[in-house]
Amino acid sequence: MKKIILTIGITLLLCTIALSGCNEQKKPIISNFEAIPNEIELGQTSSLHWNVLDATSVTIDIGIGAVTSAGNRSVVPMETTTYTLTATGSTTVTAKTTITVNQPIEKPNISMIQTDFYIEITEVKNGHVLQSEVHVIAINRNSTVNQTSALGPMINDGDGNPNFLGAGDAITFQNLSGFSDGELWDIQLIYRSEIIGQCVFKNSKGPYDTPVVRMTQSNTSVIIIGIINGPIDQGMCSITAINETSQEIQTSLLGASLTDKDGNPIVLGISDQIIFNSLGKFKAGDRWIIQLMYNGIIISQCLFTNIRSIIMIPT
Repeated sequence: MKKIILTIGITLLLCTIALSGCNEQKKPIISNFEAIPNEIELGQTSSLHWNVLDATSVTIDIGIGAVTSAGNRSVVPMETTTYTLTATGSTTVTAKTTITVNQPIEKPNISMIQTDFYIEITEVKNGHVLQSEVHVIAINRNSTVNQTSALGPMINDGDGNPNFLGAGDAITFQNLSGFSDGELWDIQLIYRSEIIGQCVFKNSKGPYDTPVVRMTQSNTSVIIIGIINGPIDQGMCSITAINETSQEIQTSLLGASLTDKDGNPIVLGISDQIIFNSLGKFKAGDRWIIQLMYNGIIISQCLFTNIRSIIMIPT
C-alpha cells in the first residue's frame, strides 16, 4: 500500500513539474539589432533595424521609446551614439548598437554679405554646421568694443532647414535703430570656439522691422522658403502677378492665392504656397513677376514660369 501511495505521489510531482514547465514564460530573444549604415557623416541618416521574439514589451532609448517586436526607425544622430534596445518578458534582456558620426575634418567656411539691413549667408563650405552651436559676435570698428548684446543679432532660418546653417539664412539685428547711421561693425560667426565666417556690416537708415520673405518657384506654385523679421499676419498679405512681357497685372486671371501648408493659417510660414488656379488658360513658357505685399509694402518677389501645357486661350 505504501508503495502504491509513493508511486502516486511521485507521478503527481512529475506532472506538476511538467505543467509548471509548460506554463513558464519564455525568455525574450533579441535575434537582431543593428544600424544600417553604422557609420555616417554629420547630417546623414542611418536606420535602426531590430527583431525580437517572446517579449511582452520592447523599447529603444535616445528618445525613441516603445516599439513593435520587429521594425526599423530612421535616425539622424549629431554625434557618435550608442542605442540600447530593451526586451522584457519573463526576464529583461538588452542589446546595443553604435552609429559612428564622422565630424568634418576641415573647419567650415561661411561666406556672408550685407544685404540692406541684414547679413545673408551665401555659401557654406566643408560640412554641416549645427545652427544651435553658432553664435554671433559684433565688434564696433571705431571703438573696438564688443557690442553684440547691444545690437541683438539673431540667426534666422531662410533655407527651410533650421537645424543646419545654410545659404539663404540671415543674421538680423534687433536694435539697429539705437545706433547712428553709418556705424560699422565686424560681424563674426563663431562655431565651436572658431571663427568660421566674418564680414563688415554698416548701419544704414531703413525699415529695420520690415519683414523680408524669400520665395521660389516649385513646379506649378511658388513656395515660401525663408522669413526674416516675422511673424507675418497672413491676413494682411496680398499677391500681385505682373506679366513679364506685357507688364499687365494678371493676378485675377491667374487665380493666384496664398495657401497655408504649415498648419498655421494665421501666420505666414515656411512651406506656405502661392497657387495659381487658372494656369491652364496661359501658354507654357509665359512668365510673371510674383510680388508678395504686406501692409502695402513689397516684402518679396520672384519670377514664375508657366510649365503647364496650354488648355484654353484667354479671351
